[in-house]
Amino acid sequence: MRNRRKSNNRGERIIESITRNLDLPQDAVSGYAHIEISGNREAIIEGCQGVLEYGDNLIALNTGRLTVRVCGCGLTIVSMQNGQAIIKGTITGVDYCN
Repeated sequence: MRNRRKSNNRGERIIESITRNLDLPQDAVSGYAHIEISGNREAIIEGCQGVLEYGDNLIALNTGRLTVRVCGCGLTIVSMQNGQAIIKGTITGVDYCN
Protein backbone atom coordinates (compact mmCIF):
# COMPACT_ATOMS: atom_id res chain seq x y z
CA MET A 1 0.00 0.00 0.00
CA ARG A 2 2.77 2.37 0.81
CA ASN A 3 4.19 2.21 -2.75
CA ARG A 4 0.79 3.05 -4.22
CA ARG A 5 0.48 6.13 -2.06
CA LYS A 6 3.92 7.30 -3.13
CA SER A 7 3.16 6.82 -6.82
CA ASN A 8 -0.25 8.54 -6.44
CA ASN A 9 1.39 11.51 -4.71
CA ARG A 10 4.05 11.65 -7.40
CA GLY A 11 1.38 11.60 -10.11
CA GLU A 12 -0.53 14.38 -8.37
CA ARG A 13 2.64 16.47 -8.13
CA ILE A 14 3.31 15.95 -11.84
CA ILE A 15 -0.25 17.03 -12.74
CA GLU A 16 0.07 20.10 -10.50
CA SER A 17 3.38 21.01 -12.14
CA ILE A 18 1.99 20.63 -15.67
CA THR A 19 -1.12 22.67 -14.96
CA ARG A 20 0.90 25.40 -13.22
CA ASN A 21 3.52 25.61 -16.00
CA LEU A 22 0.94 25.64 -18.80
CA ASP A 23 -1.43 27.90 -16.87
CA LEU A 24 -4.28 25.37 -17.16
CA PRO A 25 -7.07 24.77 -14.68
CA GLN A 26 -6.21 21.66 -12.67
CA ASP A 27 -9.57 20.03 -13.49
CA ALA A 28 -8.64 20.11 -17.19
CA VAL A 29 -6.25 17.19 -16.69
CA SER A 30 -7.60 15.58 -13.52
CA GLY A 31 -10.51 13.65 -15.02
CA TYR A 32 -13.21 15.98 -13.75
CA ALA A 33 -15.78 17.56 -16.03
CA HIS A 34 -15.47 21.18 -17.09
CA ILE A 35 -18.87 22.91 -17.19
CA GLU A 36 -19.77 26.31 -18.62
CA ILE A 37 -23.27 27.69 -18.21
CA SER A 38 -24.49 30.68 -20.24
CA GLY A 39 -27.37 32.31 -18.39
CA ASN A 40 -30.07 29.70 -17.95
CA ARG A 41 -30.25 28.72 -21.63
CA GLU A 42 -27.13 26.69 -22.44
CA ALA A 43 -24.65 24.38 -20.73
CA ILE A 44 -21.44 23.05 -22.24
CA ILE A 45 -20.08 19.98 -20.47
CA GLU A 46 -16.60 18.76 -21.40
CA GLY A 47 -15.42 15.35 -20.29
CA CYS A 48 -18.72 13.67 -21.11
CA GLN A 49 -18.49 9.90 -21.55
CA GLY A 50 -22.13 9.11 -22.22
CA VAL A 51 -25.79 9.86 -21.61
CA LEU A 52 -27.38 8.12 -18.62
CA GLU A 53 -30.83 9.72 -18.78
CA TYR A 54 -32.48 11.91 -21.40
CA GLY A 55 -35.77 13.79 -21.18
CA ASP A 56 -37.34 17.22 -21.58
CA ASN A 57 -36.87 17.98 -17.86
CA LEU A 58 -33.68 16.08 -17.01
CA ILE A 59 -30.47 15.10 -18.78
CA ALA A 60 -27.92 13.02 -16.84
CA LEU A 61 -24.40 12.62 -18.20
CA ASN A 62 -21.58 10.29 -17.17
CA THR A 63 -18.39 12.28 -16.76
CA GLY A 64 -16.26 9.52 -15.30
CA ARG A 65 -15.85 10.56 -11.68
CA LEU A 66 -19.27 12.22 -11.39
CA THR A 67 -22.72 12.13 -12.86
CA VAL A 68 -23.87 15.59 -13.94
CA ARG A 69 -27.64 16.09 -13.96
CA VAL A 70 -29.04 19.14 -15.74
CA CYS A 71 -32.64 19.97 -14.75
CA GLY A 72 -35.02 22.33 -16.51
CA CYS A 73 -37.67 22.62 -19.23
CA GLY A 74 -37.40 21.85 -22.93
CA LEU A 75 -33.89 20.44 -22.57
CA THR A 76 -32.17 18.98 -25.61
CA ILE A 77 -28.65 17.86 -26.42
CA VAL A 78 -27.88 19.85 -29.56
CA SER A 79 -24.36 18.48 -29.98
CA MET A 80 -22.35 15.64 -28.52
CA GLN A 81 -18.91 14.97 -29.93
CA ASN A 82 -15.30 14.61 -28.80
CA GLY A 83 -16.34 14.33 -25.15
CA GLN A 84 -18.33 17.56 -25.21
CA ALA A 85 -22.10 17.87 -24.81
CA ILE A 86 -24.04 21.06 -25.47
CA ILE A 87 -27.42 21.24 -23.77
CA LYS A 88 -29.98 23.92 -24.59
CA GLY A 89 -33.30 24.78 -23.01
CA THR A 90 -34.34 26.52 -19.81
CA ILE A 91 -31.92 25.32 -17.14
CA THR A 92 -33.17 25.46 -13.56
CA GLY A 93 -30.39 23.52 -11.85
CA VAL A 94 -27.29 21.37 -12.09
CA ASP A 95 -26.62 18.48 -9.70
CA TYR A 96 -23.46 16.46 -9.17
CA CYS A 97 -23.71 12.86 -7.97
CA ASN A 98 -21.09 10.18 -7.30
